Amino acid sequence: MALSDRRLTDAAIALLNERGTAGTTLQAIGARAGYSRGLVTHRFGSKAGLYKHVLHDVTQSWRERLDAAVSGRTGSDAICAAADALRRFMAEEPDRLRAMYMLWFLSIDPSAEYRANVAEALSVQRADVARWVREGQARGEVGGGVSPVRFAEQFCATTYGIVYQWLFGRDVSHERMYRQFISEIRARLDPAVVSQARTPSERGRSSRRATQVNP
Repeated sequence: MALSDRRLTDAAIALLNERGTAGTTLQAIGARAGYSRGLVTHRFGSKAGLYKHVLHDVTQSWRERLDAAVSGRTGSDAICAAADALRRFMAEEPDRLRAMYMLWFLSIDPSAEYRANVAEALSVQRADVARWVREGQARGEVGGGVSPVRFAEQFCATTYGIVYQWLFGRDVSHERMYRQFISEIRARLDPAVVSQARTPSERGRSSRRATQVNP
């Protein structure tokens, strides 16, 4: 990224945290970064174009963290590593994460020009989690009774909720919530726990299917 783009992006993130979207004008961004409004308009076109750029930049930064944390892991190890990476992102780059979530929630507006970008990012995150579950099941690390898709939906919803609470209430201990969350992930995906949690009738149906496939 060119130095001017980096400075403009950093200025936009700082202003989003300080003034919100209403106060994050192209003129204010240029002034904060030491450039003219004309340069900001030339680079990004509009506020919507700038928001799309900020989202791309922060999302790329998050993906680099995530990939490094999860590298070589599958199943609950990968998922817990992802959760811990987000916890560290909150602690180490709170302004960037806050800007990303601010723009995420604004994209609920049907007229938001970057709505499709946010939808794609959320879809990729769910797909990642579902893939980690499937890989864990293939290795025997995750119980076969866990639905990869349903688990991915619930995992993502929980992580978004933890960040949302943290953004609104600094009295909320996200560290404590993450420790508990990671513990619950391991318990829920543990093959032995998943097997014990199934009802006798479910175990009976599974056994009959296995007998039919392998007489």
